Amino acid sequence: MPDFLPPDIPVPADLERHFVDQPLPELFENLDEGLFNLRFLGLKKDQEQKRREAAALLAVLRDEIIERKLIKARGVYRFFPANSYGDELRLYGPDGAAAAVFNFPRQAAGDRLCLADFAAPAETGKKDYLALFAVTCGEGVLQFARREREAGHYVRSYLMEALALTLAEAFADVIHYRIRKDWGIAEGSPARPLLRSKYRGKRYSFGYPVCPDLANQKGLFDLLRPEPDAGVKLTDGFMMDPEASVSAIVFHNPKAVYFGV
Repeated sequence: MPDFLPPDIPVPADLERHFVDQPLPELFENLDEGLFNLRFLGLKKDQEQKRREAAALLAVLRDEIIERKLIKARGVYRFFPANSYGDELRLYGPDGAAAAVFNFPRQAAGDRLCLADFAAPAETGKKDYLALFAVTCGEGVLQFARREREAGHYVRSYLMEALALTLAEAFADVIHYRIRKDWGIAEGSPARPLLRSKYRGKRYSFGYPVCPDLANQKGLFDLLRPEPDAGVKLTDGFMMDPEASVSAIVFHNPKAVYFGV
């Protein structure tokens, strides 16, 4: 089995809860328009005329969103001391006691990877750190989209909902970069959009194959408490509301990889 012990353990600037009221222009700067066109509009690179028309529509809506503050981008993040115990990841509170425990599946074959492998094992005696975040761009979006549909503006309605989802993903990239800066491991000249950057570490969201149990969202929300100020909450099925929201667990380990289970 590969050795995933991090070569060093950077210490974050603090262990406080950080609330972020994110300016929208930075999110639009980190929106991958080509990916947006393909994912939501089904436009390929060779459809130049339609791409120009879409760009014009997006530019108008972008200016309106920023000027009227139609989307509110808010989020929280926090660092925690942590260690792995086999397939289990334990996060510690200020008193040194376990504040949350997450269990992850392990590959049945190959390298037999498990997400907990990317944190320093407790048996090493080294205290590691990771970060959690939750961000949203969804407040008011459904109401705006509904009003536009009722007025017969179906394209604007659809674009607004699609933009909110895409901006939430851009927000995840922006907050991840801020986390790397607080960790002292950020790249000096990041790519724009940020999703194209080569950086240290990885982030993983609950509900994906390496961490499929959505119930783990409750542990993340209990630690971050994003409901009162960020305005994102969990449904009974552990889905985030508003939909245009992203949460993740962030590892600094340069040996971390994305993998399937």
